Amino acid sequence: MPEHLDHLKEQIFTAKNLYRELHQPLSEVNQETNSLVFNDLVQLAQGNPKIDEKSIMRQVNQSLTLRRQYMLLLQSIAFAISPVQAAASSDTQISSRKTPQFELLFKRDKQFSGQVYVILKIPHSAQNHHNKGVRVNCCSEKLISSLHFPPIVDGKTQLLMEESDQKFINMFDTEFAIYLS
Repeated sequence: MPEHLDHLKEQIFTAKNLYRELHQPLSEVNQETNSLVFNDLVQLAQGNPKIDEKSIMRQVNQSLTLRRQYMLLLQSIAFAISPVQAAASSDTQISSRKTPQFELLFKRDKQFSGQVYVILKIPHSAQNHHNKGVRVNCCSEKLISSLHFPPIVDGKTQLLMEESDQKFINMFDTEFAIYLS
């Protein structure tokens, strides 16, 4: 099938979904989003510890509209971005993400093979990264995951993660863009 027809089908599908979301009764909207407002997305993107991150992230991942709003928000507030790095036929994972603004590496624990140290190096970090830490958002077309790294000391910070953790897998998947905020 020609590529322009696939693109047209995608546009029609997206338009129908947006139309349904705009025209569903208000009671269904409130049930579905649990009164999620744009400020909740901003607080999530900035890493506010006082919000219910899991609940908001679940709602964002369940709604195409919220996911798009969140990704647009990340693009505007992120101080560093590592774009999607996959080729059309690529199904491989990468071992690190390097940009001029940051470097994301992993180092396997020698004693526990299922654990990995995720090391985030930021050569020119801002003062709030030394006080509050850094939020790493991994975004694909279908899923967004978010991690909070501790405050930066001497240009780097780290987390100890399980190798099977989906958030860890997303960081090194070539089809996920990474936004640091």
